[in-house]
Amino acid sequence: MKMTDNKVKSGGEMWDERFSSEEYAYGKEANIWLSERISSINPPLNNRALFPADGEGRNAVWAARIGWNSEVFDLSIVGKQKCHLLAQEHAVTVEYEVDDLALREFPQQSYDLIACSWFHTPSEIRKVHMPRMLHSLKSGGHFIMEGYHTSQMPLHSGGPKSLDLLFDLDEVLGELIGEKAPKMHIIHTAVTSTVLDESALHKGQARVVRIHLQRD
Repeated sequence: MKMTDNKVKSGGEMWDERFSSEEYAYGKEANIWLSERISSINPPLNNRALFPADGEGRNAVWAARIGWNSEVFDLSIVGKQKCHLLAQEHAVTVEYEVDDLALREFPQQSYDLIACSWFHTPSEIRKVHMPRMLHSLKSGGHFIMEGYHTSQMPLHSGGPKSLDLLFDLDEVLGELIGEKAPKMHIIHTAVTSTVLDESALHKGQARVVRIHLQRD
């Protein structure tokens, strides 16, 4: 953990408050699109799967239940506590570190899967550190993400109300397969409309970006 860093503390406090209820802020079930894509991949022997910014751990716990060795990093201490409770409910184990994307040291070529939903950061951080994170994928490893598109702005089904934090597909894809990233090939990309029903915070018609890449 790097809890001595003020950036982690200040960002984490907001999410600690969000996750402070006994209820799970975004529900206990995995993101539907992530679960569909991950279900199509057979977990390799001795695999490692990373779930960045997984909050209360719903995606990581679900993946652990189907054979992935799940790891999470997130800013929230409370999120870590609730992730462990959810894992206990399902008799699985999830490794969880309180850490920041911009500060984290990623092991090279270590993960078979990196998957995240609603991981929105300022563009100046995303452009540098999301491609840097991809270097921790093994050859053949998968990157899967879903996030809110820029056209989500007028809708009320969740997501940040800042264009800088929302995703433009061409821009984000250019970063994830660009010169700062390892060599990746595209399995699926789309901007689409969907109806969310994850919790009161993510409910209703939404505009999303979906990306599935694989490292060469």
